[in-house]
Amino acid sequence: MGDGGTGEKTEEATPQRLQEARKKGQIAKSQDVLAAFGFIIGFVVLSLLLRGTMSRMKEFIITAIYAGTAGGGIPSVVTMTFNALEFLLVTVLPFLGTAFVVGVAANYIQIGFLFTTHPLKPDIKKINPISGLKNMFTKKKLVELIKQLVKFTLVSYVCYRAVAANVREIIVAQRVPLENSVSLAGEILWDLGIKVGALFLIIAIVDLLYQRWQFKKDMMMSKYDVKQEYKQSEGDPEMKSHRKALAEELIMHGSQENVRNADAVVTNPTHIAVAIKYDQEKGGAPKVVAKGLRKNADKIKEIARQFDVPIMRNVPLAQALNKLEIGEDIPEELYEAVAEVLNFVYELQEQKKV
Repeated sequence: MGDGGTGEKTEEATPQRLQEARKKGQIAKSQDVLAAFGFIIGFVVLSLLLRGTMSRMKEFIITAIYAGTAGGGIPSVVTMTFNALEFLLVTVLPFLGTAFVVGVAANYIQIGFLFTTHPLKPDIKKINPISGLKNMFTKKKLVELIKQLVKFTLVSYVCYRAVAANVREIIVAQRVPLENSVSLAGEILWDLGIKVGALFLIIAIVDLLYQRWQFKKDMMMSKYDVKQEYKQSEGDPEMKSHRKALAEELIMHGSQENVRNADAVVTNPTHIAVAIKYDQEKGGAPKVVAKGLRKNADKIKEIARQFDVPIMRNVPLAQALNKLEIGEDIPEELYEAVAEVLNFVYELQEQKKV
């Protein structure tokens, strides 16, 4: 079985599995979105800065020619070098800054904020030549190759159509003034940029949908995987049940002495039992010293009978007392009801003494 023997992958990925994959940098992301945004924004920036860039280039070339014919020597060469560096920085920096911003924005739009160093960790499998050869012939690599061929074919066709539609103007351009030729080139490039940008955008949307579908498919789990994940996160159901029973046993063991020394046990009458005690020497409020449901309630009543602790049936009071924690003072709104129970108990005790 290609699934590692855990069964058929029929279950959608759980939030925990998706979170673990995200921590490892495994997310649904399309590089074509980055390419499309980069091309479109870069093309817009180029269009906005082209006139100024051409003007600076013209001035630089004229200055360079003048400096070369004037024979200024080393100082002139140094000045031209600095001018060239300044021209290069002013021309290139806007594009580098745009590329950085577009890269961050395109990734954030797709996956939100994500910082992980897991992909940088050394992995011997990445440098294993046998594994590398196997990875070259996977289904994903084949799909990626087909996608690149389709992109190249479509872009080539768009470029061909843009040039073919202006062949006559291009041939005539060599006989017209330079400014007219530059204007024609600009029109052709503008039309080409819009069409290629639209094509890249369509490809990016299709690829993003495909990547998300593929990622969802890759993250699918078998019923066995879901069960194992539940055991790891919540604990084995059998062990959990055993721990719960042990905890209840410990609670009842500690409550046995409390029930023995309680003044009374208030019941619901069957599935709730709450033991209460009032310390007449210390004063203060009565306290809940033990409580239980169903089997534990039966155990409390059994202990109460064993040590001759009065058991009182009072459904509303039992339900109210059950909401309190063991050792918690009984609130004032229950004083009257509890006082009635304690008065009845004290009367019984007095009668026994007589």
